[in-house]
Amino acid sequence: MSRKSILAVLFAGIASLFVAAGLNAGLEGCPDVITMKHEEAFEQHRMGIVDFTHTKHVVEYGYSCGACHHDASGTPTDDITCEDDIKHCIDCHSKPGQPRVDRSLPEEERLKLEREYFLGAIHQNCMDCHKDYNQETGTNAAPVACTQCHPRP
Repeated sequence: MSRKSILAVLFAGIASLFVAAGLNAGLEGCPDVITMKHEEAFEQHRMGIVDFTHTKHVVEYGYSCGACHHDASGTPTDDITCEDDIKHCIDCHSKPGQPRVDRSLPEEERLKLEREYFLGAIHQNCMDCHKDYNQETGTNAAPVACTQCHPRP
C-alpha cells in the first residue's frame, strides 16, 4: 500500500470518528433505549413490546430526529434536542387499540384514520421507513414482519 493510500485511509477513519461523535453529541440527554409501550393505548398487546434504540438509528444509520419526530402538521422536526419537552406519540395519536378502518376507503384517507390510533401511527412510522429503506437499498435489511421487531412475550 502506498503512503498516499495509507494517509487517505487514516484521514477517512479520523473523519468518520468526528462525524460519529457529532451525531452522538446530538443524543446527549436522550435515553438510548425507548420501550414503545403506553398502558393508556392498550390493555394487552399480543406481541412483545419493541425497544427502539436512538444510537442505532442516529449514529449507525445516520437518521435525523425528524425521521421519527414531527409537528402537528406532520412536518419533520429536526431542530429538537433531548432537553426539549418532546411529546410522546400517545399525546396526539390517542385512540387505544388496533385501528379498525374500512379497507375500501382510498389509501390516503384510510392511513389518516389509522394514524389517529397510537398503534396505527407507530406501525406506519416505523414500517414505512423500513419499507422505504429496503426499496432504496434493494435489500430486505430493515425489518417489516411483526416478529422481526416484536420479541416473543
